[in-house]
Amino acid sequence: MSQKPDRKKRTPAGIKTSMPDSALVIRLAVASVIFAVALIINMPDFLGIILLVLSAAVAGYDVVAKIPSCVEAGDYFATPVVVSLIAALSFFVGFSVEGASLLILYQIGLLLIAYAEERTRKSAVELLSYQDSALAEKMDKLIRTPEAMATYIESTMRSSAGLILKFAMVFAVIYAVALPIFTSYSYSISIHRALTIILVATPMSVGVSIPVAAAVAMCYSAHQGVVFNTASSLETLADTKTAVFDKNGIFSEDCPKVLAMKSELLDSNTFMNFVAHSVYYSDQPIAKAIAAVCDVDYRLDLISDFRDIPGYGVQLSIDNMKVVFATKELFDSRGVELPKEKGTSAGKTFYMMVAGRYVGKVVISSEVNTQTANLVPEMKSVGISRCVLLAEENAESIQQLAETMGFSEMYGGCNADKKLLLTKEIAKKAKSAVMFVYANGVGAHSAAAVDFRVSKKSKYADALVDPSCVENIPFAKMVSVRMREIAVENAVFTFLVKAVLIFLSIIGYCNLWFAIFIDMIAAVAAILNTIRVTNESLINTLKYKIGK
Repeated sequence: MSQKPDRKKRTPAGIKTSMPDSALVIRLAVASVIFAVALIINMPDFLGIILLVLSAAVAGYDVVAKIPSCVEAGDYFATPVVVSLIAALSFFVGFSVEGASLLILYQIGLLLIAYAEERTRKSAVELLSYQDSALAEKMDKLIRTPEAMATYIESTMRSSAGLILKFAMVFAVIYAVALPIFTSYSYSISIHRALTIILVATPMSVGVSIPVAAAVAMCYSAHQGVVFNTASSLETLADTKTAVFDKNGIFSEDCPKVLAMKSELLDSNTFMNFVAHSVYYSDQPIAKAIAAVCDVDYRLDLISDFRDIPGYGVQLSIDNMKVVFATKELFDSRGVELPKEKGTSAGKTFYMMVAGRYVGKVVISSEVNTQTANLVPEMKSVGISRCVLLAEENAESIQQLAETMGFSEMYGGCNADKKLLLTKEIAKKAKSAVMFVYANGVGAHSAAAVDFRVSKKSKYADALVDPSCVENIPFAKMVSVRMREIAVENAVFTFLVKAVLIFLSIIGYCNLWFAIFIDMIAAVAAILNTIRVTNESLINTLKYKIGK
């Protein structure tokens, strides 16, 4: 699979960078000094508690200030709400030092997470240093837009974490009540442990790395010429098992060239006029080829009864004369005999009959795009088990091409509407996600889960593919799978850390400051791990070694 970072390297301009909130840093420094004074200097207990309350207020007043908005939104289990209540309850049960340290460490943890996110996003955008700066700026803006970075897996993990938190709260309440009954521990100790269990169960570190993993994956894919508009589209690609390809512009020229235009009955200008008028309303590639070489004054009032026959040609009336401009296959199917050809044509030949009489022919190029010769096998190597070819030519003329390239099935005679209809039918019957790859001529989003457009314009498409990087579409599929691997890795890691902390809390070997510190460090580690999206898949590496 080829990769093409062959442009001159440059530093992306206009990239945004986020600096830590200087006011928050100063507040945390002041809060830490007050906290240290309360611990180090010998003073009456009530004065020490006042200093600890002051330290907590300086460090976390903005966290407490978020509670009304969270409650108003119905998010009663939001992290600021839980952390603030746990800190407050810690003061009431005699663990004021831990209550103050909780808010300080929570804020420090948020700063570290924000810094890790910023550095990782910056590293992701730097992957585009070989591309145009406009693309780097576009991706930098995109990966900072929450709506664009939303994914199903993040939503699922946060939802699961929310359920775990509710279960943990119920368990913590039962634990706090039961522990003093069956042991010699006081209610102060049992409530402290219960608060630690709830704090650990709070989904602070769960899911924070997933948008960053998506950002790295999107930039890595864009680095190879496949630019996604949203993280959810890239995520969906991981589940894709069926690919529908439009032939024009991908496996053949989107705009073929006229190789020859010959008439033994009409002069060249008259014949050119007939040909140009014949295909004026056609959506087939031949219309583009002829329009590129024919400079005529159109008399559209002379055209009537036009009928486009995708893959074969057109028929119409010009000045009340019946005109058929089509391939040999169409004339053969109608029992019309054409002049015998001497030798073989270098391209595809269209013949013209006017009022039942043969008047001439046009030969257009039918070159195959060598760049995409191995695209289908590479798609299958990354998990796309079914590849479908849609073409405007008739089925007979593309059968050999489809078989040579390894397509599972093909459909000929497809105009733009039929391509969308077939894609809809395929998507409806498929058991997994379907992707649709096209170049031009499709004026709406298809029914496929992901639409790829091979063009410089991304209207109606979920992903834009640089025309010189079509063969890197399988690479984008690998990146989407890798992104999911990393997301699962991070989820398993953070949940395991939480499980260990909860166990330690139950047996009394974990307190509030230790819990928040380790949880935040786990979140930072998960974020830093997201850069491994650009590494070789560990799963595939193991499969390869086992296979050998």
